[in-house]
Amino acid sequence: MKTGSLMRRRIQAHIRGNVVAYLALFLSLGGTSVAAVGLTNHSIDPVKLNSRNIGGYVRAWVSVNANGRLTASGGKKALIHDESYVTLGHYLIDWKQRPSGRCAAIGTVDLNGLSGQSAPGYVNADAFDTRTRGEQSFVQVYGAQGQPAALAYDLELICATPR
Repeated sequence: MKTGSLMRRRIQAHIRGNVVAYLALFLSLGGTSVAAVGLTNHSIDPVKLNSRNIGGYVRAWVSVNANGRLTASGGKKALIHDESYVTLGHYLIDWKQRPSGRCAAIGTVDLNGLSGQSAPGYVNADAFDTRTRGEQSFVQVYGAQGQPAALAYDLELICATPR
């Protein structure tokens, strides 16, 4: 068997197996380039981009260490409930603010890992409001392998601009 024909069959098999992925890649790149080339300066006017419809602000933020203790915060001081006795890396945050409705919690694993390097992992967070306890967030922290982990993290409570 010739090496050239084996190589050609492997390339053909790869292309056949990934045709949908290649199609999606070229369509997405093509759409981005059309938008980049096709939109002229100032073609999006204030009527289309109304600041009342688009906007938000950071209502509060916290920095939490790997032990689940608050190290820094902005806004009213938040209370961290370490839920690790149930599942490692799970926390409940009381933001101590009245519910405002349309808020989201966004978090990242803290960038102050070993030697100033980013610790690998990710944060899942959800914001919800309760009439008795105020705005709260449930936080789940995971390591690089996707397992619950006790890692330092930063969390922001981002709310829609009031109308």
